Amino acid sequence: MPLIATAARNGQIYALTALGRHPEAEALAREALSAHRAPDRFTLVLRLGLARSLNGQDRHEEALAEAERTDELRQRQPQEQRRPETGAVELATAAALLGLGRDVEARPLATAALKACLTVFGPDHRRTAEAHALLARIDNS
Repeated sequence: MPLIATAARNGQIYALTALGRHPEAEALAREALSAHRAPDRFTLVLRLGLARSLNGQDRHEEALAEAERTDELRQRQPQEQRRPETGAVELATAAALLGLGRDVEARPLATAALKACLTVFGPDHRRTAEAHALLARIDNS
């Protein structure tokens, strides 16, 4: 049951972020992280949600730090458990870097995320679209 609750919270965090309700998403992500302390895939996705909510609030330094912690956690996960988050850490990091005006560093990450998403998910996946949109923002900055 605790894993189901964590998965549901992750869905709520994602939905709130998509609706632009970033402070609510942040609060829920922090609450969920405090309740779920295992260094597993759920912690990884909750940290991604937190990074996305911080980016949405223009708190890019904090988002970058969270994305870096998420990447460290991802590196410790078995390879077979990394597929669902393909490109997500790179996108969160690239968005934070772009927000900090570091678009030269952001572009290669966003490009790598797009290539990975196209390979793993195909052109119609939401994360592939997110990577395209981020690259467009980088190119227009």
